[in-house]
Amino acid sequence: MKGMKIYGQRIEKLREKLHEAGLDAFLALSLESSDFANLFYLTGFPGSFGLFIVDPEPIFLTDPRYSERVRTELPYLPLREIRGNWFEGLKDELAARAHRKVGLNARTTTVKLLEVLREKIPGVEFVPVDGWVEELRMIKDEAEIDRIREAMALAERGLSWILGELKPGVTERDLALELEMWYRKNGADDVAFDPIVAFGEHSAMPHYRPHPGDRALKAGDVVLFDVGVRMKGYCSDLTRTFVYGSPSEAFRRVYGLVLRANENAIAHIKAGISGVEADGFAREVIAAGGFKEEFGHGLGHGVGIQVHEAPRLSYTSEDTLATGMVVTVEPGIYLPGKFGVRIEDLAVVREEELEVLSSFPKDLSATIL
Repeated sequence: MKGMKIYGQRIEKLREKLHEAGLDAFLALSLESSDFANLFYLTGFPGSFGLFIVDPEPIFLTDPRYSERVRTELPYLPLREIRGNWFEGLKDELAARAHRKVGLNARTTTVKLLEVLREKIPGVEFVPVDGWVEELRMIKDEAEIDRIREAMALAERGLSWILGELKPGVTERDLALELEMWYRKNGADDVAFDPIVAFGEHSAMPHYRPHPGDRALKAGDVVLFDVGVRMKGYCSDLTRTFVYGSPSEAFRRVYGLVLRANENAIAHIKAGISGVEADGFAREVIAAGGFKEEFGHGLGHGVGIQVHEAPRLSYTSEDTLATGMVVTVEPGIYLPGKFGVRIEDLAVVREEELEVLSSFPKDLSATIL
């Protein structure tokens, strides 16, 4: 089966790491979604409770809430249903396999969970390992990219729709709620994150969130939308900035600078460069325009099962870009108390260039509503 082949390849790469580290097995746990993303990547399991033992004969453990779904939707997963205390079922399975050293994801395993495992299963040494699955997830195959492309197309359709709902007096919160409902009605599994809808001075806050009672739209406002959806387990991320009415000269200048930074980065990013270099292609344009201090965040981040994942494109990044990574390119300038401008595209890193997945217009004329 196709699913079995894809997941089998991922599991085999993980087994290679086990062999190199001298571990018997790797345990991916999603206990109320603690390591959901990695478990989904390795198995396709979409639920909130599952334990996956990766060894020469991998097995999936879940409770009766999900066992029938696993049998029906993921028949390639060897399954054991556990009832009662999950750690008892895990203890029995590890004992039956004679495992003594088991790896855990250091990034998602809480101190409390590690204490529980060591207390309840004393015959096993649980070894935190850093980012094994996340490292594999950075490089997307074409099937994953197709899912992200589909999620981006829906994000753009929703943005087009919500622009038609702008009118004096409408609030940020109302628009965000309407947009989330539209996405769900039109095929999204979920939004990738709470939509950002920011008017006027609120657009100068990069991660602004609308609250009850927030200000209403008025003529001349800058309007920033940062949106994304999750479809078939994969996310999209898109930002565009508009003006409701006539743009000021200050806005024109800032917008033009951010657009040039965005385009310069897209034109130069390719496989083999560092995250720092990628960030620099945009940062140098903004700095030359006199707004170095007003671009306070990194240029971008990876997108996949999670909307924020490796690699990072920033002046502090330690990553190197490789073919198959999916990243955002989102320079911004933020003027507190006035307005902010961010233009974000989503793209696939290819050998000699970026393949841009987003197509929503971003020239200055397209920003005037």
